[in-house]
Amino acid sequence: MRIIGLLALIISIAISIYTAYSFYVGNKVKPRKGQKQQVAGNWGMVWQFIAVTFASLVLVAAFINNDFSFGYVAENSMMQLSTFYKISAFWAGHEGSLLLWLWMLTGYTAVLAFFNLKKENRLNSLALYISNFIQLFLTVTILVATNPFKAADPQVAMIGNGMGLNPLLKHWAMVFHPPTLFMGYAGLTIPFAFAIAALIDRNASSEWVNRARGWTLFAWFFLTVGIWLGALWAYVVLGWGGYWGWDPVENASILPWFVGTALLHTFAVYRKRGGMKIWAVSLASLSFIMCVMATFITRTGLLSKVSVHSFQGTKVDLIILFGGLMLAAAGATIYLAKTRAKEFETQEFFSDFLSKHFTYYLNNVMLVMFMVIILFTTLLPIFSGAEVKADFYNKLAQPIGLVYLLLVTVCPFLGWTKTDGKKLLRQFALPLGFAVVAIIPFVMGWNSVNWLSQPFGVATIFVAFFSMAAVLELFYIKVSTRAKNRGVGFTSALFATFKNSRSLTGGYLSHLGIAIMFFGIAGSMLYVQDIQPVIKNQPGQVIQAGDYQLTYKELKQGQAPDETFYSAVFQLRNNKNGKSLGEIAPEMVYHETQQQQTLKAAVHYEPFRDVFVIFNGIDKQGNLSVNIKINPLISFVWIGSLVLVFGTLIAMWPKSAPATAEETDEVEAKKAARRRKEALATAD
Repeated sequence: MRIIGLLALIISIAISIYTAYSFYVGNKVKPRKGQKQQVAGNWGMVWQFIAVTFASLVLVAAFINNDFSFGYVAENSMMQLSTFYKISAFWAGHEGSLLLWLWMLTGYTAVLAFFNLKKENRLNSLALYISNFIQLFLTVTILVATNPFKAADPQVAMIGNGMGLNPLLKHWAMVFHPPTLFMGYAGLTIPFAFAIAALIDRNASSEWVNRARGWTLFAWFFLTVGIWLGALWAYVVLGWGGYWGWDPVENASILPWFVGTALLHTFAVYRKRGGMKIWAVSLASLSFIMCVMATFITRTGLLSKVSVHSFQGTKVDLIILFGGLMLAAAGATIYLAKTRAKEFETQEFFSDFLSKHFTYYLNNVMLVMFMVIILFTTLLPIFSGAEVKADFYNKLAQPIGLVYLLLVTVCPFLGWTKTDGKKLLRQFALPLGFAVVAIIPFVMGWNSVNWLSQPFGVATIFVAFFSMAAVLELFYIKVSTRAKNRGVGFTSALFATFKNSRSLTGGYLSHLGIAIMFFGIAGSMLYVQDIQPVIKNQPGQVIQAGDYQLTYKELKQGQAPDETFYSAVFQLRNNKNGKSLGEIAPEMVYHETQQQQTLKAAVHYEPFRDVFVIFNGIDKQGNLSVNIKINPLISFVWIGSLVLVFGTLIAMWPKSAPATAEETDEVEAKKAARRRKEALATAD
């Protein structure tokens, strides 16, 4: 079976080489003469997907059937593992995770090739041509540096039980976290390929942006979900009571998210105003490079000494290969952008800094600046050995986050080239009034928290309230205007807005989700109560933790396949009303095969705070060590994330009746006429 899987990847390489030749010839000659080669190239992308799918299924079958002759299976699975976790073990290590990335990328390009077969387009063909080289690179990398079909060590194979899955990965969120991230990484290859295709073809029209936007939004959606799942996993599994610790691997995942966010905003200006063209191709390339950088940081082992998530052991071959890929992508983009500067040149009009056009630029500058700072400080230990602590990132993120939240709140209210200041102040009167009223309970010490102890926290909560109210007001204005113009009721106009203005609606909901997240982040990052008591192993011991009381009941010991667990059981009670909140029982688990100990938190969830309890074990004197955290507003982090994801889903939901070429040309002509009119007005 190992040979069959290996052979499938070798066949994929052969198909990839043939595909590259077909697209090269097909794109070089005249359209009619190159038709056969174009068709062959498209089918080559489809057959690559089939070959890589077959190789992936061979590896999945090996996990399910406990075939420990596969070295990768023996290192990441065991007989007692459930089928659910055996399948997830596919992407637990270097080999499987890169094969998963390759499989997803071939899936993306196979879909694009299928549509290109129906109606061949030069930009599509060039984008597939570029994507094909990336697929070829990944396939060669897998075979040369991280082969999942290598034979197992004879001694391990003889034991026939496997070394098992890392215990920290045995959680549903971590099962879905890597695939969703890789869906994002693979998806961001497509806008990069379209950007390079547009540069090669000297096509500065919005055609490539229109084709790339849907893929970008789809990839960004999965990247967002992947980061959210990783944060959720960190909160409930790692046992430190937080969800974002600025670990190098956590930082790596958010780098392409920042650039992808800037890219989506740039696409809006490119499509609607014909501006920011160099920004667009540069960000499309940078988003792909940051996806490779995320893999570089996580899988090369260079940061394993300062990261709890990084793969262990330095992989020199991966350092060279992924480093070379990033340099090649950056070099190609810089060269092509420089030689095509005239075609992609745009004249931007900033008649007023209080304009949507300017805030889009500011949005990009802030996101890219923050990305560069995080990238630099994350890689710093490689060169200097100095590790940048979480406190630095938190202090940096507070002012930048506050300004950015204000920026995304104000931007939709502004005109493209200039804004009526008096009208803007009138529109902001209601959101500001709401924020002032809503912040009063926090100033008064609501929920037994000294909110004024953290000025940035109060400021962020205030701006979050202002932002939530402003987004809802803006939504109301848009729906009311539609109802008035169409002569229909508010409810009908609301449904029509969701149906016909999905990008607009999705954008508003996404901004609302971000505001809710900031509200939750401010509370759960700046106002955590941390209690670390040590008590005797005697029932009746009482721990006071803020408004809560924990009464120790007993220490339970249990056995599961390959595991021994110890559970400290407490009775939880609210001190304010004396109400019993039930039992809470954190666990310490010892895993026999891996000789590893993990902590399983117990969490009591409330709408405005969590009670998070960890059992750290028993010391030499027989005392129990416990860690209790009261996390205010943390539920709003998860709620805001869901609203953000829902907004993205609406924005990328396909329209039922796509516009014809004639309709598209008409719309573009109207947009161009409007831009010329505004430019003349500005000049006057």
